[in-house]
Amino acid sequence: YASIFAVLFFTGIGLPPMPEEAGILYAAGLRALHPEVFWWGAWPACALGILAADCVLYGLGRRLGPRLFEYRWVQRVLSAERRQRLEGKIHQHGIKLLILARFLPPLRLGVFLITGAARYSFVKFVLADLVYGVVGVGVFFFAGSWVMELLKSVGHAAIWFVAAPLALYGLYRYFRYLQRKEAGPASVVAATTAEPGNPAGAVPA
Repeated sequence: YASIFAVLFFTGIGLPPMPEEAGILYAAGLRALHPEVFWWGAWPACALGILAADCVLYGLGRRLGPRLFEYRWVQRVLSAERRQRLEGKIHQHGIKLLILARFLPPLRLGVFLITGAARYSFVKFVLADLVYGVVGVGVFFFAGSWVMELLKSVGHAAIWFVAAPLALYGLYRYFRYLQRKEAGPASVVAATTAEPGNPAGAVPA
């Protein structure tokens, strides 16, 4: 369980830069292949690892404030233009924006830093994380466990030689797909948070 927590925590803060979903699938694999690993321990370990990582990012943004965005490593993750587009949406559409950002890995880290720097409600921030921890993590975890159990029941070594590369390739394609979506994150966020009757980007009369 400690290894599951650690994998989700470090991927959550971007070390290494890979989707959190890969860590969830790692937990699902442990659950399927090791009888001593129970779902009621592995699933919460995933959620807590993600929550801890997100709280670190939130706390870093809250403590350093606007100064945080002067660091070069932050500017590589979050450009000034992108930050300005997101800052105005945090307080108005916080929970919806936080849940949306979970599915855009390159954007996720920057959004959580901005959320802390903007001093968005910590309670609402944790609430958005808990929603994802129950629903999003649950879907990935149990679907991954089912696939692993299926492969285990087949029990043929050749299946693993085929399945492992396919799984890695699938994760790669999924990450590339999210990167393409993230290429225009501002438009996605604007479309999601636009007020009815007021097109995204339009200036009220």
